[in-house]
Amino acid sequence: MTFCGFGISNHPVRRRTLPAAGWRTIARTLLHGLALTCLIVSMGAFAQSTSPIAPASSGTAAECANAVASDTVNADIEQFRCLPAREQAASLRTRIENHSILSLTDDQILALMDAMKPEAFVEYAKSDMIAEDAYEYSMFRQERISGRWPERPDHMLIRYQHSPRKVYAKWLPDGAHAGQEILYDETTDPKSMFGHLGGRLRLVSGKVAVDGPFAHAQSRHSVRDLGLQFIARTVEHDARSFREEGLSEKPGRIELMNAHGTRLLAWTWTAPSGPPAHYAPRVRLLFDLQHTWPCGEAAWDEQGGLLELIRFEDVVPRQWSESIFDRGNPEYGFR
Repeated sequence: MTFCGFGISNHPVRRRTLPAAGWRTIARTLLHGLALTCLIVSMGAFAQSTSPIAPASSGTAAECANAVASDTVNADIEQFRCLPAREQAASLRTRIENHSILSLTDDQILALMDAMKPEAFVEYAKSDMIAEDAYEYSMFRQERISGRWPERPDHMLIRYQHSPRKVYAKWLPDGAHAGQEILYDETTDPKSMFGHLGGRLRLVSGKVAVDGPFAHAQSRHSVRDLGLQFIARTVEHDARSFREEGLSEKPGRIELMNAHGTRLLAWTWTAPSGPPAHYAPRVRLLFDLQHTWPCGEAAWDEQGGLLELIRFEDVVPRQWSESIFDRGNPEYGFR
């Protein structure tokens, strides 16, 4: 089973994390003039996945501003550490878009993540991860439905507009449920979608309730969740729950994974419970460091069993014409 091109095992072949002990050495190199208080905050970032990380105080920010770093990259990371959360999120997006993050070593990327304030992860998801309102992408998706894990993933083409919400989805030939199509337009009918099951059954197209049993026979999600913005909303929702529980919204585990020569940055949150407070007991987002949006998402239940495994590919911003969300489009198979 693969996830963004690598095995979903909790123990991939190559993985780089920043263990607690390692931070002491790195911190001494990076922060010659930094006070002991700031060092303790920095080293605790990855020491325990359940340890809350408090926002830096104004005194800490002043100390960080006067920190001395040993080289240009490390000086840049220390300047990043002292930015407000909103500016950190915008800076991370810029580093990904201009590909400067790719020039960093594994340890430098992990140091950059350690320097991010807990609120910055939420700000990034909310405002910088997905900037486009309309786009097309493909998705491989597997979900545990009624206790059963599917043998084959769905491979879907998604055409999406966030505001107002419009969705076209087609199940592609190399995946499960090949040939199915659905169309949703909240401006014409916010509570129903139009669809067919593919093959000979495409001759029978019709409306079904967005949140009815037929719509959820293959997925726990609504058609309205098919945009990447759903991930941003989930991060934001779970962050509120973490704060209410007295926990940090920062991912409890941040690591780099090597998949066939490509580095993937993984953010993993472990929650004390599942729904409704949290999306799932454990959630992981993967980034390929070449695009601002995630390349994959996975969720596990309390026993460590996979709930869903999703891979996103070929995200392309679009300016859709009216025909894209018209079931009369000759490209589609609706009848």
